[in-house]
Amino acid sequence: MVQASTRVDQKYSEIGMNTGSMPNASAAACDYSRRGFLGSFISSLTGIGILGSSALGAPNARRYPLGAKLQPGDIIFVDSGSAIQGGFVVKVDPVSGEKIVLSSGGLLRMPYGVAIQSDGQLIVSDSGLLIRINPETTAQTLIADNTTGDLGQPYGVAVEHHNSIVVANLRDILRITPGGNHLEKVYSGGSLRTPLGVAVTTGNDLIVLNRASTPEIVRARANGEQVMVSRGGLLKAPQAIAVANEQIFVTDVATADGNFGVGRIIQINGQSGEQSIVAEGEYLSGPVGIAAMENGELVIGDPYATRLETPDRFDGGILRINPSTHKQTLLTSGEGAFVNPRGVAIVSNA
Repeated sequence: MVQASTRVDQKYSEIGMNTGSMPNASAAACDYSRRGFLGSFISSLTGIGILGSSALGAPNARRYPLGAKLQPGDIIFVDSGSAIQGGFVVKVDPVSGEKIVLSSGGLLRMPYGVAIQSDGQLIVSDSGLLIRINPETTAQTLIADNTTGDLGQPYGVAVEHHNSIVVANLRDILRITPGGNHLEKVYSGGSLRTPLGVAVTTGNDLIVLNRASTPEIVRARANGEQVMVSRGGLLKAPQAIAVANEQIFVTDVATADGNFGVGRIIQINGQSGEQSIVAEGEYLSGPVGIAAMENGELVIGDPYATRLETPDRFDGGILRINPSTHKQTLLTSGEGAFVNPRGVAIVSNA
């Protein structure tokens, strides 16, 4: 049973921050924090730090509409919510930033990743669970759990072109049939020692974020071949990946110790492996989720995104980034129980 920390000094000391300089520390201490617990737990087991692994959110969060029909371009993000209300799946209007809760609580504990099937159903990875959510009815259905030990702890999740679900669980890459009635291990070993993120190319290759001692991006082909795309360099503590037109985008940080503080988005050429910086700092502090829009812009879920005009300064938020101009736009900021956005996905026009 995960216990919620109610002390802000514990939350920040876990990640090496000096709480003496934190504004409004006493006020934040009475919130129901879930932001630091899971990341430290995972780190102790694997040596891998998962940013924004739980949320800081008051139990009296404002009420939002529940359920909605998805429209092309809508942004979907998962948030680990609060110890009282559980996790959330939220729709964001890509222009206005208006938020609508699509599902909350129930099976949702600490969701990490989200993907969208062709019929509009949402696939969410959670702590030892894979969940399907109907965005219009808010209904939750358990696809798979770790009862038999096969699912493990799912993090990165993606949907292939034939609607099968692929999952990275820090051990293997798994494929689950669209209906969830069959699970198989499709990639394991070789370069894939600690797969954390996964994305699907237009050619149906899988691009895998491998959190080895030196982080790597690996291409896994349908014939089982694993090809190293890029390794080390700008990759310090990568959290998630997205692919668009053979360009790979990675959320990461620029800090020397791999903790949040200065966030970074990295672009990697899927053929040459060349790395470049798309955006760094400004609103970005500890980005986790990433998705590519059809117009080429990126959408980022950052549980530590900053608004300098607010006293907390780590409100969390959803950002849009133009890779060509490097411009960052804070689309919506955290509030109430929504201060820990993690995985993000975009509703396609198809």
